[in-house]
Amino acid sequence: MKKAFTCLLFLSVLSLLGCKEERSKNILTFAVSGDYPPFEYYQDGKLTGFDIELAQLIAKELGKEAKFEDMQFSTLLAALQSNTVDAAISTLTITKDRQENFTFSDPYYTGTLVAVYYKEKPITDQSQLSKKKIGCLLGASMEIWLKKHVPDAEIISMDNNNQVIEALKAGHVDLAFMDNSQGAIYSKNNPELSYTIIAKSDDGYGIAVQKPSPLKDEINQALKALKENGDLQKLQKKWMGRTEWKN
Repeated sequence: MKKAFTCLLFLSVLSLLGCKEERSKNILTFAVSGDYPPFEYYQDGKLTGFDIELAQLIAKELGKEAKFEDMQFSTLLAALQSNTVDAAISTLTITKDRQENFTFSDPYYTGTLVAVYYKEKPITDQSQLSKKKIGCLLGASMEIWLKKHVPDAEIISMDNNNQVIEALKAGHVDLAFMDNSQGAIYSKNNPELSYTIIAKSDDGYGIAVQKPSPLKDEINQALKALKENGDLQKLQKKWMGRTEWKN
């Protein structure tokens, strides 16, 4: 009787573990950095934004539910490498260096890079970036672009763009360098600031997964479907044309 009970208990545990494993197959966990509106940010305590809704649509296409792990931008790929998450989606630029350790989906967005500055000290073109103190997001496409195209600038990289803007307002940097949508938001929320388009990013944003991984092809198929049915274009129109986010 005791042996039968032990056997039954063991089978019950296995069954529960099996259910847990089955549930996990229906969840796609994304690493995000939730301080980068309009791509990912908190509104009323809830994560939202272009990347968040895109991840949810991709998960839905794959018959899964999207879950998010919020962290510093600089730790996104480390979380992916440690298998803490399935993928990372947070304005991650597809670069050769990153592709050495990770694989990326097809690009889903290519950003425009802008300089944010005080209105009385305008920056109107790339030549004016020379020898300036420039604040930008650590590890982002802006930092990569600056190192390549403005090697004589003093680049001061920070964990998030709120810090970059505060550094600008405190006079620690001459200008901030960020995505066009972010420049529009910060300029609207800070009337003393303005922004100018400087260049288009050399590379697009992609969704990072472990290398190798069949998930890359699955995500690409989902992105293709979202392009064909118009949902991706709707997301871009919804999120890239707005400037009323609060930081």
